[in-house]
Amino acid sequence: MSAIKHSKFWSTLALVASVLSVLAMAAIMFGYLGENFTFREASGHLRTAAQISVYVLGFCAVVALLSWKNKASLLKALIATAIVLTPLMVMKNSMPAGTALFAAAPAGPPPGAGAKGGDDPSTAPINDISTDTQNPPVFSAIIPLRPEGSNAIEYAGQSAAAAQAAQFPDIKPINSPLGKTEAFNRALEVANNMDWEIIAQDPRSGIIEAVASTRFFNFQDDVIIRISEHGTNIIVDIRSHSRVGRSDRGKNGERVRAFIESF
Repeated sequence: MSAIKHSKFWSTLALVASVLSVLAMAAIMFGYLGENFTFREASGHLRTAAQISVYVLGFCAVVALLSWKNKASLLKALIATAIVLTPLMVMKNSMPAGTALFAAAPAGPPPGAGAKGGDDPSTAPINDISTDTQNPPVFSAIIPLRPEGSNAIEYAGQSAAAAQAAQFPDIKPINSPLGKTEAFNRALEVANNMDWEIIAQDPRSGIIEAVASTRFFNFQDDVIIRISEHGTNIIVDIRSHSRVGRSDRGKNGERVRAFIESF
C-alpha cells in the first residue's frame, strides 16, 4: 500500500496536523482567558476544534497502524497521537458537565430538576451547593460582576435541595462556639487561605461574597458566606454556585466541604 511505502510522509503529516489542532485549541482558550470570547462562544469554538481533533486523532492512529514496519515513522505517529489525545482528555475532564465539547448540547432539565421531575435525585445534575437549602444565602454584590450568559443566580429550590441531600448528605451548617465577630473573622481568614477573591465583606450583616477560580481553565464560581445569630448560637452558612455548566462535577461540594473542614 502507498501509505506503507510513504510512511515517513504520512507520519510527518500526522505530526503536523496534531500540533496544529492543539495550537487551535490553545488559541481559543487564550482568547477566552483574555476575555475575547464569552464562555459560551469559547465552548462553541472549542467544540468545533475538538471535533476536528477527534478526526485528527483517528488519522494519527491509522498512520501508526500502517507504519508498524518503520520504527521511526511509527514513533512519530504515536507521538502525534499523544499530542492530540492529551488536551482532548484534559478538556473532557476539566470542562463543566453539560458544555458538550464533542457533540451538540444535551437536552434535559435544568440543574437539580431530576428530583422534581421524578428522576433519581442521586444522579440529578447540580451546580449550586448550600449548607442551608431551605433559606440559602442570597448573592448581591457579586451579581454585577457575573458575565452575560451565566447560570441563573437564583437557587433552584426543592429540586436542587433534594438532589443535594442525596449526593452530599454530610453538608450542613456550621454551629460555631465563636462569637459573631470572631466567626466572621475566621470565615474571612479561611476564604483568603483558599485563594478566593473577596468581592464584599460586611461584618455587620455577617456576609462575605467571593469568587473562586479553577487553576487550569480559570472557570469562576461564586461563593457567599453568611454568619448569623440564632439565639445564643452562631450559625455559619456557605453557598458555592457555578457560573457555567449544568453540572459542576462535584466541585462546589468539594469546595464547601473544604471550607467547613478548615473552619
